[in-house]
Amino acid sequence: MDPGVSTSRPQWLAFGLVCLAYLGVTVGEQVLSPVLPDVSADLGISEGQSGLAFGMLALAIAVANLVGGAVLGRTGGRLLMLAGLAATVVGAVCGATANGFATVVVAQVLLGTGAGLYFPAGLQAVPFIAGSSRKGFAMGIYGVAFSGGLTGAALLGALGAAQGWRLAFWAAAGLGAAAFVATLGVRLPPATGAPVSFRFPRRALTGLPTFIGAVGAICQYGAIPFLTTFAVTEWELRAGQAALLLAAGRVISILAKVVGGASSDRVGPVVSARRTGALLTVTGLAWVLLPAGWFVYACAALFAGTVSSLFPVANMVAVDEFGGHGPSLGAYRSAQIGIGALAGWSIGRIGESTSLRTTLAIAVATPVLLVVLLRRNQTPSAEPTVRGSAAPTTG
Repeated sequence: MDPGVSTSRPQWLAFGLVCLAYLGVTVGEQVLSPVLPDVSADLGISEGQSGLAFGMLALAIAVANLVGGAVLGRTGGRLLMLAGLAATVVGAVCGATANGFATVVVAQVLLGTGAGLYFPAGLQAVPFIAGSSRKGFAMGIYGVAFSGGLTGAALLGALGAAQGWRLAFWAAAGLGAAAFVATLGVRLPPATGAPVSFRFPRRALTGLPTFIGAVGAICQYGAIPFLTTFAVTEWELRAGQAALLLAAGRVISILAKVVGGASSDRVGPVVSARRTGALLTVTGLAWVLLPAGWFVYACAALFAGTVSSLFPVANMVAVDEFGGHGPSLGAYRSAQIGIGALAGWSIGRIGESTSLRTTLAIAVATPVLLVVLLRRNQTPSAEPTVRGSAAPTTG
């Protein structure tokens, strides 16, 4: 059975278990950000080192996405999901027992590997188990699982601020272990036996889904990880208050995912992405540039929540373009996360020598590219800018 072909009837139990596992790897992927002020103070980590840690996380996700997509046909979806969850559990335990910057980096690499291996398998499974008639809705709910993971990580950050940051990592490890056990019961099509391949069309790196996802990655993996640090250093909030602010944004992201998925079905992914880009630009610049106050806190939370809605749009376009082709799905995700890795490292490194506010302002302004470069009548198969129709294969 071709894993890229949807079933006619939704399998909601299997879909729920896939979403639960996605939530688990996302909590692990995001758990450092909300507890970063306490981790930095406890282990003596600088802003530049923080940026490197987030950059290594995103880089690990990118590499694992590529590897996962390449081996997906050989291993099958469930085995790849289990491998990702196992890496998440080990990474969270490593983070909980960290005694220095090097251990934190190792934990981030393992957590990123877990999230990266899971993604192509999960993305391939969603349209299959949800049915062809509910694909847009299913992508939105799958995105809600990601937002649920973001929210869970932020709430663990608030708990960690009160009870110790290591508790957040231990809780992430427990959730990952529970998701591992649940995934053992997921029934997916067997492996196709396709050879391990890193060959994919060039549009997997340069096409519309990657462009939309890359803008989201700059914000998600570049700017937002520094929200709590910014709130503590620039607004003089307490670490617990900063974590709760981030948690509010994560709660908003749940609604944003549902709205974004419905909007894509109603007006199309391109128009949905342009509208989201405009909202992100306004709220992001308000967060970074305006004086502290309740309005600015609300803008920061809205930015942190809304950026997540770009990913279901990008995923929907990617599935339409690439179907169940594992190498393409892995390459598409790797490209955007690689850009997010560079953004995270750059914000921390440059912000350490200049100012965090300046580098964040540049990062949160990137969604304006969606408004400027995307055309209202652009089709999902088109590039973000005018390109030739030939797309040679990249290996």
